[in-house]
Amino acid sequence: MLKIKLYIVLALSLILNSCTSSKKVTEKRCASIVKNDFQNIIEEKFETIINQDTLFFTEVKFECVKNSFYTKKVMYDKFGKWDQEIYLKENSHPILLWNNLKLFPDDSTKFSVLANGLESSKTIYASILVFDKQNRDLLTEDNKYKTKLITYFSEMIRNNNAKKRGFYDIYWKTVDPERWERNKQYLKYR
Repeated sequence: MLKIKLYIVLALSLILNSCTSSKKVTEKRCASIVKNDFQNIIEEKFETIINQDTLFFTEVKFECVKNSFYTKKVMYDKFGKWDQEIYLKENSHPILLWNNLKLFPDDSTKFSVLANGLESSKTIYASILVFDKQNRDLLTEDNKYKTKLITYFSEMIRNNNAKKRGFYDIYWKTVDPERWERNKQYLKYR
């Protein structure tokens, strides 16, 4: 039930965020992109009301990355295949969810990590949302894990091994098998 509630909260919040007013960016935010790094960290707050419960969560975006898949790939490289794909109507790629992960060796807390990203004409980012078993947002200002999590994912992006390509094979086989077949044909003739 908690997993379903988390999915509903995420889906509704992202939809509501696309409808809310925010600073309009009319110029390109990323003058250049950075391989295995980022130029900015942006935190966007979301609020949604479900059954008279007001719920908040934070998406941390690593902006101006070379690849919007960075957070998805580094999660796969470290923890293997994700537990669930979450498809939202307005996104061309799913958000990937990993459940019950122990991220820090000195801490027994289990985390749920959602990895997302976007490439557009104005920006490119890879992002995360992180929750505990009670679906509490761990990236809020008052959470003891916020800085530790941002540092953790920053280092994962910086230490990305571009030679490890397994994520892309599994991702495209799962998400878009037709594209995977086209990619395989292309790779044969390289």
